[in-house]
Amino acid sequence: MSIQSLPYPALEIVSILSKAGNLTAKEIQERLGDDVESKAVKYALRRLLENHVIFRVPNLLDMRSVFYRAASADELSQLANELSPEMTGMILEAMNSEEKAKT
Repeated sequence: MSIQSLPYPALEIVSILSKAGNLTAKEIQERLGDDVESKAVKYALRRLLENHVIFRVPNLLDMRSVFYRAASADELSQLANELSPEMTGMILEAMNSEEKAKT
């Protein structure tokens, strides 16, 4: 079964994690701003985790929380059969938005 769509604000979260590296859910929520409800962020994180677009990283300084990180290009290439071509393009565009802004 291929991934056809992701919930709002999933692509924004991927973009943020690609630019900033590892962040906690609270830090992601802060970067998204007050316009996005925490319920929407939690749901988007869950869907991204289920589809291996992002991963959990243990927070060794505070085991009550975890960091999230975006999948690497190699990890995403392994998902090629599960992601629809449109979704793959949108995820890669979100991940590369920082590189385009720098040039």
